[in-house]
Amino acid sequence: MSDWEPDIRTLRCFVTVAEERNITRAASRLNIAQPALSRKIASLENDLKVTLFERSVRGVEVTPAGKVLLDRAYTLFGQLAQTYHDLTASSERPAGTVVVGMPPTPGEFICPPLLERIKERFPDIVLRFQEGFSRELEDLLLNGQISLAVMHNPPERTDISSQELLVEKLHLIGCTGSLERPSYTLAEAAALPLIMPSRSNYLRLLADQHAEKIGTALNVVQRVDGIWHLKALVRGGHGYTLLTFGGVLTEFHLGTLSAVPIVAPEIEWRLCTAIKTDRRHNLAVSAVEAVIAEIVRELVERNIWH
Repeated sequence: MSDWEPDIRTLRCFVTVAEERNITRAASRLNIAQPALSRKIASLENDLKVTLFERSVRGVEVTPAGKVLLDRAYTLFGQLAQTYHDLTASSERPAGTVVVGMPPTPGEFICPPLLERIKERFPDIVLRFQEGFSRELEDLLLNGQISLAVMHNPPERTDISSQELLVEKLHLIGCTGSLERPSYTLAEAAALPLIMPSRSNYLRLLADQHAEKIGTALNVVQRVDGIWHLKALVRGGHGYTLLTFGGVLTEFHLGTLSAVPIVAPEIEWRLCTAIKTDRRHNLAVSAVEAVIAEIVRELVERNIWH
C-alpha cells in the first residue's frame, strides 16, 4: 500500500503548472520562486513514481498519468469547495453558496430572473452558475462540484433526488422558412440530412433508440459536439437537427430558427431539477430549486416555453 499522503498545496501547484503549461508562468501565478515550484513538482513525481509532465523548450505538457491526476485533482477541489458551501448554508435561514448547473439555452431564460429573485428574496445566498449538458451535469453533481442541476432525464439512483419541471417533446429544427408543415413523423425527420451530436450525447441516444423502434436510422450527414456550432450550421441551411423546444428558445423567438414537433411517435424528455439526496434538506439549495420551478412555470404559462 502506498504511503503517499496528498498535500493540497502541492496539488494546487501541479494543477497550475498543468493549466499554464509553463513553469515560469505558473510560478508567477502562484507567487512563488520558479526553482521552488520545480522542486515541488519533482518531489511529487518522485513520491508517485510517475512522470507527470513532458518537458520541452516550449514548456510542459501533462503525460497520460498527469491527466489522470489532473482530473482527480479537479474533482477533489470541487468537493472541498462544495463542502464549504454546504457548511456555510447549514444555518436556520437559507444562506451560503449554491452552484447551479444547467444547459446553455434554457439557462439564458432561467439564469437572469433566478439571480434577480435570489438577490431580492435570499440576500444571504450566493449563486454560481456552471453550464453543461445532462451527461456532464450528472458527473458534476455526483462528484459534488455543483449543488443542483437542471437536466433532462436524471438517472434513477438512490443518491439523486429529482423534481420534474416540465416534459419537453423532441422537435425538428431547421433554418427559417425551411419547415412548411406543422409537424413531421420521426421517419420523415430521420430521412432529412441531419446535423447531430455524437452517440455519447443523451439526446442523440434518445433519438437513435426511437428511430430503431420504428425500423429506421437517422440520416446524420454532419456530427457536431457543440450546441452553438450545431445551431449555426442549421441556421446556415446546411441541414436539420433534432432538439427540444427549450434548446432553441432564443432562436425561435428571434425568428432565426424554425421548430415543429415530431409525431408518430412523440418523443418526450423530462426536464428536472436534480440534487444529491444527502443535500435535499439544505435550505439554500431547496430555496434555489423552488425559484427555478417558479420561473419555468411562468415561462410555460406565458407560452414562451412549451
